[in-house]
Amino acid sequence: MLPKAAMKDFDFDQLHRDILAAARQAFTDVLTQRPVDDLCAFAIYSDSGAMTVCPAMCTTEFLAEKARDAPDEYLFYKYSPSEWPLEGAGAEEAFGRICRMLREHLFHDIDDSDQAFHAFQQRLIETCVQAQAELRESFFAERADDFLLLVTISDDDEPAQALQSRVKRLNNARIADEFDAWALTWSNA
Repeated sequence: MLPKAAMKDFDFDQLHRDILAAARQAFTDVLTQRPVDDLCAFAIYSDSGAMTVCPAMCTTEFLAEKARDAPDEYLFYKYSPSEWPLEGAGAEEAFGRICRMLREHLFHDIDDSDQAFHAFQQRLIETCVQAQAELRESFFAERADDFLLLVTISDDDEPAQALQSRVKRLNNARIADEFDAWALTWSNA
């Protein structure tokens, strides 16, 4: 439960709806600009200050290049949206409005305590996960079962356990197992 100072005047239900609409628009924007539908992953990410929500998309071509040119780093590129070729692409205005709303709330409506901020950040990430889960069942339902969905914090070293939990919630068992095995190579978990 968020402390009252973190919840003051912030509508997470509206944020959820805004993320859904912006994500759909971003994916459609990018898809219509590409000659071939080679999109294989969609991420929603924030920053460590909880002031942004942005999209990122990955292509099969990008991953094939990484598998060929940097096979030891392939899984890093696969599971790192900030490295993807379509990072921040699509629905710029819609995501810009979301970011402005988050910044406004953080600068004016949330108290300065670490507890209030961390509670807000956790609720923000959970809202992004819920939006991705809904997109999986609706907007991305016709995509292949191995279409990757992620929610991350772009500029922070999140605990592997938090990332593993999200990957498992949003993807099939094969992807979750692959991510878990990769996480063992870099985490202390």
